[in-house]
Amino acid sequence: MAIEAGVRRIVVGVDGSAESVAALGWACREASLRAAEVLAVLALESACHQVASYAVPAPRQAGGSWGSARDVLRRSVSEALNLFPGVSVRTEIAEGLAARVLLDQAAGADMLVLGRNSHGPDPYRAAGPVIRVCLRAARCPVVIIGAVDVARADHVPESWQRALEGSGAAR
Repeated sequence: MAIEAGVRRIVVGVDGSAESVAALGWACREASLRAAEVLAVLALESACHQVASYAVPAPRQAGGSWGSARDVLRRSVSEALNLFPGVSVRTEIAEGLAARVLLDQAAGADMLVLGRNSHGPDPYRAAGPVIRVCLRAARCPVVIIGAVDVARADHVPESWQRALEGSGAAR
């Protein structure tokens, strides 16, 4: 990927969850304030990363996961751009372990923004493995956005509020 000199860049991990869409919205808002572009990244973990190394993965339909990944990314970006239409958002779908993909894409970025899943009885519990790896290894600031944080914001679109309420995170 060619990075233009002088262009500020905010990388966001997107997986279609309410938290990742909230992180993308936050990143777009921040990009509008900093005159930066946003790179929305969706990592597709291949079947070999989802099972033990000695197990034989079940066969997958060719192209199914890439097509659905494009749809998830397109919907997420569309929702974020409804709020911040002037922001430049590029998308990237890459195959590999999510933390590695995000760290590679964030090399040289101004910041990496990730959504934190806050389901369960304690919305303030520790971050998951992808966030922990990114916090340890990123060479740029890492911003973690949780649905609980976004549910309190004044600029949350109605569709995000419904998604957050449906997940139980906006309580």
